[in-house]
Amino acid sequence: MKRNSSMMAVIAACLLASVPAWTTHQPTVQAASDVKKAESQKNDYPQDVQNSLDKLFEAIPELKEYRLMNKHYKEDSFRRYPAPIWILRFTNMPKTAEKEDYDAYSSVRLELDAHTGRLLFMDIRNPAWASADYPEEKLARDKAATFIEDLFGTEAKQLKAEQNLGRGKAGSGDGKGNNLEWAYTTIDYHSLINNLPLSSNSLSISVDHAGHIIQYEAYNFIDPSKVNWPDPQKAITLEEASEIYKDKLEMDLVYVSEQPISYAQNGKPAEKKPMIIYQPNTVGWIDALTGKVIGEEAELAGETVNVKGEGKSIKIASREQGEKWLKTQFGIDVSGATFEYDDHKDNLLEGLQTIESYRWMNDSNKGTPAFELVSLTTDEQSDRLIDFDLILPDERKTEQKISVEEAKKKAIAALVPYLDPALTELSLIVETPEEDIPEWVDKNKLDKEEDKEYSFTFLVKRNGIEVSDESYMVGVDKATGTITKLNLHPLNPGITLPDSKKIVSAAEAKETIQQEIDLELVYVWEQYHGQRAPEPKLVYQRKWKNGYSFIDASTGKLVKVSRQ
Repeated sequence: MKRNSSMMAVIAACLLASVPAWTTHQPTVQAASDVKKAESQKNDYPQDVQNSLDKLFEAIPELKEYRLMNKHYKEDSFRRYPAPIWILRFTNMPKTAEKEDYDAYSSVRLELDAHTGRLLFMDIRNPAWASADYPEEKLARDKAATFIEDLFGTEAKQLKAEQNLGRGKAGSGDGKGNNLEWAYTTIDYHSLINNLPLSSNSLSISVDHAGHIIQYEAYNFIDPSKVNWPDPQKAITLEEASEIYKDKLEMDLVYVSEQPISYAQNGKPAEKKPMIIYQPNTVGWIDALTGKVIGEEAELAGETVNVKGEGKSIKIASREQGEKWLKTQFGIDVSGATFEYDDHKDNLLEGLQTIESYRWMNDSNKGTPAFELVSLTTDEQSDRLIDFDLILPDERKTEQKISVEEAKKKAIAALVPYLDPALTELSLIVETPEEDIPEWVDKNKLDKEEDKEYSFTFLVKRNGIEVSDESYMVGVDKATGTITKLNLHPLNPGITLPDSKKIVSAAEAKETIQQEIDLELVYVWEQYHGQRAPEPKLVYQRKWKNGYSFIDASTGKLVKVSRQ
């Protein structure tokens, strides 16, 4: 399915507090050095699990001094993994420390395959390592490579590091009212089969500013020796694949009101400006044995909606203003609910939109509450509302269900007051989860959770051209017709979009972008919600590079944007 990646990136960047919090666990402890002896006596897990622990403790010597907090045996389907696992938690908290001081000490969570002992997941939280600084690329790569060699030995040669790096932050309290954060860089590794990477199944290692390994994840890692892989000797040539790709390549013309054209060393956008650009479509994989294009995303058909915007803007600068608006606009009374405020200062550090959020949680135990949670997110500089979210209680008992057409009318009516009067039409996308399910998936094995709301995405066109970072989303409860989500990303005031009549042709843009496109031969093995495709495939795919590129439609020049 074709996605508007620019639009989704804007929504995610503005609304997500991109800092996952670690869960606090109250410990009961046992010396880690005694694990082998004690657990052998209890015969809780096989020697292969203990062997993996021993190898890990050699790779990260600090862990030898940690104490075992608790252990849990999980049957099949934990994290959709097809075999049982052991979950082990460790801490360096002294026996004499108070439980309330737990967050001041280091903790480690390990998850291992209960049959083979293979390490599947590791997460280390050490307050002494906390830092908002990212590691240098060379340091991160070197430390990750050493850790891979320690875990895999000679088999490490069959793993290849991905060129692109990931970045993120995790956060937690220190038990004293202070917030800590750990910035990290993530390196993905792919198995090499017949000297070709298995690109869709990887393991990842996250490294902090000082070179500490703070997270490891390998749930999707596959033992190559147990699979029958397609023969690369039977593949079509790179030249043949390139011609197929060229034939499928199309250029999409879009406006971007705030297009980053360079990034600073700290990852912040250093320069942004309104542009009209050509960006290449997403071509699927090319089956290297048949030459057919597979895995293409279907174009989402948008329905044209004629509108007459009223140009209103919602300004919320305080808790009191938020409560008044909720009561007036939606009849939501939050009196008695637990209130939280967040200034999201992390966004400023990351170069993202600075926002504020107000949250009300209904903790009442008296009957079925009117809501579980309601939140408002605003732009910090202008106080303009960006997002309204309402979570209704799951225990509501009703078989009532409004039609999608009725819900659509409610969504448009809720949105029109806040639209630019200059807009005359929107493109409406109604997504259904079934559209994303590959044909090889056994739907009977999927979770039966029913989506309880309709989701309507409205894309904006100006001068007949889509504006990729101007969009709206409205959620409507299927049972009651209640508006449950209002996501507003209008064009910022003062922005003038480039002249759409003074641009190069799509054919010229296609010719230019091809110099930036390289293909590579790789293995892929698709997965969907814990199910794996019947067999792996050998394919040609575009080689992804560090950053991204597009064509400036006004000049016809190739623009390369690096994030590092």
